[in-house]
Amino acid sequence: MRNTVSTLFCSALVLGLSVSAPMAQQVGSNTGSIGTLSGVPTPSESARSQVPGHGVGTLGPQSQIPGLIQQNAQPIAFRDPKRGFVIAAPTGAKFDRREESGQVLIQSRKGYGLSIQAGDANANIPTHDMFSKLEAQYLGDSKPWSKKTYEDDHGVVGGLPAGVAIYESGASRTQVIIARGAKTDFVFMFFAPTSRFEALTPELEWILTSFRPGEGEQPAVMPIVQKPAPKPAAPEVRAASEPTAIASRPVEPVVAAADPAMRVFSESGYGYRVAYPTDWNLEKMSAFTNVISGQKGTDAYEAMVTMQNVKPTDGNGDVAQSAFANLKNSLASQAKNVAFMGEKPVTYTKNGLTLTGRQFVANYEHAGRAFRKWALVLPRPEGDVAHIWSYTAPLDTFETYRPIAEGILNSLKIDGAKG
Repeated sequence: MRNTVSTLFCSALVLGLSVSAPMAQQVGSNTGSIGTLSGVPTPSESARSQVPGHGVGTLGPQSQIPGLIQQNAQPIAFRDPKRGFVIAAPTGAKFDRREESGQVLIQSRKGYGLSIQAGDANANIPTHDMFSKLEAQYLGDSKPWSKKTYEDDHGVVGGLPAGVAIYESGASRTQVIIARGAKTDFVFMFFAPTSRFEALTPELEWILTSFRPGEGEQPAVMPIVQKPAPKPAAPEVRAASEPTAIASRPVEPVVAAADPAMRVFSESGYGYRVAYPTDWNLEKMSAFTNVISGQKGTDAYEAMVTMQNVKPTDGNGDVAQSAFANLKNSLASQAKNVAFMGEKPVTYTKNGLTLTGRQFVANYEHAGRAFRKWALVLPRPEGDVAHIWSYTAPLDTFETYRPIAEGILNSLKIDGAKG
């Protein structure tokens, strides 16, 4: 299961909720080889029996949840008096709660707004139908939204299953997220100028990472939400904000691959290019996170190659080491029975560029299934950002798809090389 979360000041009606307001070579005996997983044993029956779990999706450094503080110079948090949920606003943003409707607004001088509305849950109505009700009022000619660019019902916000959709109109873009608790439906609407939407998406991701629903909202079993089969189209692309996620528009590869069996992703601002098989899909999970996996409905869909860009804030000067430690801590906190192995230095050497990082392999448990993750972290040439590459799959199919993951890793070219 993907642990994804996917990213108006106009009024809306959602099932009774009134929303208003406004790689390289092996170097030395102590260094691992980038592109191969050496020195780590294949999973055995005994290993599987020791790790009976299910994998977490994309993992990144945890955002610190701010406390309930009142200092304008720092992030502040709000606890809803009726529903009990907690959500934080970044530095420079402010809260506004409408007493008559219970709606919470977060407004920022950076140019975005976020509306949060909560109402009694109606589990009998799929999130797709909730979006349809919105669209009947607000999508089309002479209506606030001119077009819909994205929808997905497989996100997670605050541990709750969530659907996400993105709409555009003129110079503005709106991302709508509907999260379903056991007692409450939460509707988030994020508004920003189209020209600034991608740059402001990390603010939304930060806010949604801080969201915690009230007591008793977590479902006992994560429901499977069915939505109509999509029309034939280009490979599906999901989006979400870093480090965990919110939806964005589909991203098409912009570079033709020499091998007709491969696609190439190379988009400005990511700092790398990478090739992947044409029968696998690239999903843009956030402005800084991409996931490559097989087709839905196949075992390969659960085999995920993830690329993340992370800028640690602990300030110790070694971004790769900080990102590496944060990644391990994140995995240890989000999964059960985590067993790390195969930790070692790795060196990327390609086209005149040499970068030194670290890698690990881990078995772990989540939601009743066993998974294995192979992850490595490399610093950017400039030194202030780290690239995290990881391959995650169920333990019993990890070796099946490992050659594909290794091929994707070997195709990785980090910007800053001479060639």
